[in-house]
Amino acid sequence: MSISFLFPELSAAQTITDGSIFLLEANKRWPGSRVLQWGEDERETDVDIIINPDDIAVTVSHFRDNKLISADGALDFEEAADIAAWVRSLNPDPNLVLWFTTSVFDGHTVLTPGITPQQVIDQWVDHTEHDPYIEYPQYFH
Repeated sequence: MSISFLFPELSAAQTITDGSIFLLEANKRWPGSRVLQWGEDERETDVDIIINPDDIAVTVSHFRDNKLISADGALDFEEAADIAAWVRSLNPDPNLVLWFTTSVFDGHTVLTPGITPQQVIDQWVDHTEHDPYIEYPQYFH
């Protein structure tokens, strides 16, 4: 089973960024990556960035609702943490509630403005030890 890494915005009032800013910033971050843009009726994502398209690829996807970015493919936790720090940099608003988690929701890091990839790793909270549904009920209705 493949695990994807997710960067969801958890409050009802905020968004991460729109697809055009995501695309602009992703092209700066990963020059030479392959860009796929999707029509409204084609997918839930509007922009997919394929990093290392000629090698072992990683796809970073922006979702049309502007509340989720995901990364999947051949990436390890450290690479995902690096992408998480980049995702947080797209919107420095301290009121934005942005998490780094996995598709199996086995843990998370709260992504704060200015967070580094190492801090993303160091601040990981294991959900077998801390139940997010109890500790953060405001995000899970």
